[in-house]
Parts: sequence; structure tokens; C-alpha cells
Amino acid sequence: MNTILFTGYDDPYIQLARITWPRMAKYAHKHGMDFDFYQKPPPNLNMYWTGVARGLELLKDHNFERVIYLDVDQLVTNFDVNILAHTCLASGTSGFHVGSDWGNDVTEPWHFSMCGFIAHQDCIPLFEEVLSLEPEWRDKPFQEQGPFQDVVRRNLITAWTGPIPPRDPHSLIRINNVWIHPRKVFNCVPDQVSPGNVPTPWEKGNWCAHITMVDIPKRVEIANELIAQLT
Repeated sequence: MNTILFTGYDDPYIQLARITWPRMAKYAHKHGMDFDFYQKPPPNLNMYWTGVARGLELLKDHNFERVIYLDVDQLVTNFDVNILAHTCLASGTSGFHVGSDWGNDVTEPWHFSMCGFIAHQDCIPLFEEVLSLEPEWRDKPFQEQGPFQDVVRRNLITAWTGPIPPRDPHSLIRINNVWIHPRKVFNCVPDQVSPGNVPTPWEKGNWCAHITMVDIPKRVEIANELIAQLT
């Protein structure tokens, strides 16, 4: 199955991107994937929409059967992890795979993070539906993640019978063709981001470290610290 791993960033992230995207490229090539990065936002959108808009473009216009997206602040820390084996064995060549968000505020089944995902051809309608909500979310926080969660929430309410259980961030949940994986599959945050406040922090052996929620110089510092730990 032809697969591409991609990321995107704009000028403020260049210093961090110089550290992270070459490691993504190395991972992709090791596992037989294409790789690309975008330095400009999707047409008529901002950089927040790189994952969904560029993913849709790659699936529809470039005929990739599978896309894998990582935020540029994701540092690959284990090149041997087969992320497809970890996530797609049950769904095969279909479905949208994403990970639970990392904080203590994860309480609902649709509380996932768009910092990394896997999507297949059957996700095109889902991506188009989410993208259609862009005008409503343009001036709100989490401009891509928010509408995506909202679509999944509405799909869950339609599909579920009985009370919706609270989210267990350590378990896998499926909502139609959306698979929300436990913490530390896609969203593995180092303790240095918020010392003592990351419930299940990154550790050696994890696929990636998501260096989020701090300013760019601090992210660069943490990235270099983690790379030093790996060598």
C-alpha cells in the first residue's frame, strides 16, 4: 500500500523543524514510505489545517492509499517502531487512527489530539466534512482539532445506544471508522513540557515525543535533551 508520512511548518518553527523533519524522513524511508513537508499553509487556510487539508489533497489528488501525519513538534525517538502494526492490524486498509489527548482533562471519548494520525482512502468524506466547518472555527482555539472532535462526537451520539461511558485514555475506542488509540501511541508528551503534570510521560522506546505547549526555544532545548538521552 503506497503510504506517505508528512508534516508542515511555517517560519517560527524552522529551528525546531531542522531537528524533527529529518528524523521523520529517516523513519519513513526505513519503513518504505514516501515523505514530504510543507512550508506554506494550504490554500486559503492557515497552518493549523496542514494535517486535514494536505492529507485530503494527498489522498484525493496524489492517489496515496494511506497518509500519516505528524506535527512538526513530534520528535521520532524510536526508528524501529512499526506504527502501522501498532494501529492498523484490526482495520487493515481503512479507517482513521488517532491518539487520546495527553492531559488530565481527557474525560470524553472524542478527546483526541490531531498531533499525529493515520488516514486511508475511506476517510476522504470525513476529512471533507471536517474541512467544511473551517469558517465556523476560524477564530477559535484548536481550529483543526476542534471541528474534528465535533464531527466525531456527533457521529458517536448517533451510533451509540445507551449512556456514553467516560473516556479511558488507556483503552482503544472505535466510533464508526474512527479508531482512538490509547495515550502514548501518537501523543506521547515528555515530562519536561510540564514537570510532574504529564500523567503518562514519554520514555525511551516510545515512537515519538510530542514536544508541545512551551515556546519554540524551549521545544528545541527539550528535543536536543531527548536526542542526547538516545545516544
